[in-house]
Amino acid sequence: MNIKQASKQSGVSAPNIRFYEKEGLLNPARLPGNDYRDYTEQDIRTLRFIRMLRMLDVPLPVIRSVLAGDASLGSVLREQKTALEQRAKQLEGAARFCAELARQDPSVASLDVDACLSRMEDPAQPQNFFCGWVQDYRTLAQVQHQRHFSFIPEGSINTPQEFAAALQAYAEEHGMQLSLTKEGMYPEFSLDGIPYKAYRNPGKYRDEICCDAASPEQLNTGLPSRREKLLRIARIVLPPVFTFAAILAAGWVATGGADWLWLAALAAAGVLLGRGFEHRL
Repeated sequence: MNIKQASKQSGVSAPNIRFYEKEGLLNPARLPGNDYRDYTEQDIRTLRFIRMLRMLDVPLPVIRSVLAGDASLGSVLREQKTALEQRAKQLEGAARFCAELARQDPSVASLDVDACLSRMEDPAQPQNFFCGWVQDYRTLAQVQHQRHFSFIPEGSINTPQEFAAALQAYAEEHGMQLSLTKEGMYPEFSLDGIPYKAYRNPGKYRDEICCDAASPEQLNTGLPSRREKLLRIARIVLPPVFTFAAILAAGWVATGGADWLWLAALAAAGVLLGRGFEHRL
């Protein structure tokens, strides 16, 4: 069959077929008289095999070694699996860093390029398992705070002007840029470019201001879904676990290790239940 038919049956373009021939991966027979290429069924299988390995990102020199019998297919696939896993980790780290920069929304002029390159070129950073999880936990906490946060203003909030002043004071305290777009007792504003809606939650002694992101779905962590799910669980479980540990330690110190365990366990159970109901509401 000619090159057009071989391309159709193998799924490899004619230019790529010629390139593979030039690289020594394929050597089709020639028709006597006109010297045209004559591809066989075995050539078609070889082209499909090359196509499969290229889809696995196996380099051409390695494919040539496999076809020549100088390397076993099994060993090549195992080595390529390791290489792909390492590359996946690198891409995962790159995606997280890209999402982090996107949340900051820097301009070309304000971006600290040297700091970014230092982080990206540090070979030790992606290998540190504990630091990686801590950084991801901080990222999750930051995004959740961006989606919703609240604070207690200095005084009571009774007028739109007092509401605006309280928001401005919060922004200045945290070094953030505030832009008020709608005044009132349900004001709309942006902090560092993120739009929010706010409302007052009156308290017995002090008012609380609650702020919700106008488009929370646009604030994402950039983390893999499974990793983010585990971190969300950890964010719920860790506080009561630490509280339980603190109660146990306090009970041990106060009683010298005697007759305190049941009291501590009951107190910790109350904290756990309270925490659970808090997240359920």
